[in-house]
Amino acid sequence: MLAHPTLLKLEQMRLSGMAAALRDQFDMPDIEAMPFLDRLGLMVDHEEAVRGDRRLARRLHTAQLRIQASMANLDYSASRGLDKRVMLHLASCQWIRRRQNVIITGPTGVGKSYVACALAHKACLENFNVRYTRLSRLLESLQLAREDGTYLKVMKQLSRMDVLILDDWGLHPIHPIQQRDLMELLDDRYTLRSTIVTSQYPMDKWYEIMEDPTLADAILDRIVNNAHKIELTGESMRKVQGQRELANETAQP
Repeated sequence: MLAHPTLLKLEQMRLSGMAAALRDQFDMPDIEAMPFLDRLGLMVDHEEAVRGDRRLARRLHTAQLRIQASMANLDYSASRGLDKRVMLHLASCQWIRRRQNVIITGPTGVGKSYVACALAHKACLENFNVRYTRLSRLLESLQLAREDGTYLKVMKQLSRMDVLILDDWGLHPIHPIQQRDLMELLDDRYTLRSTIVTSQYPMDKWYEIMEDPTLADAILDRIVNNAHKIELTGESMRKVQGQRELANETAQP
């Protein structure tokens, strides 16, 4: 069967969603009885859905989230210290609209990165631009950008992200030059964009990893004061998962 001329025109105009909906209508036996505007509405709705899916795919690709996480799969076990009311409030993304931050602390393996990525995934669903990075890699990339002349470009890209995740804060000491880079970035984002920080160290220990106390004050002032704080507790989720997998393997004949 030859393609209908309207189908070809829709595809040439890059209206693939409408074209797909029109193809579906050709296969509906009673479609001719449907009013024209209803048929057109179905085509427009499908085009809108297709474009929305593409935009979401682009946002998730740009986000580079470390973990495929979602708010629906969060574990609210009492031992974890994760308050469901707090997470439901954050799921509204009002904290992003109000340019607030989120700080997630707790021992290694308790799921800090998962919670951060779940919040970021929800932000992508709500049409916000997100970028994930480990703090150590961010500082390394800024150093390389300074050396190859792309520093301002990289800083501009990071500053424009609606949500920036700085994972694993405090794993390595932050030297004065790195502090200045971090200070510039956070200052550009302060009251304009939102930042998520995860760390296995409590906030009162963050000063110890930064060599310049004056810059440390300025950096933390721009992160902590308008931040929602989540403190996770309990056993390492990786350890628990590993024990479950071993138990399942042992139970198999």
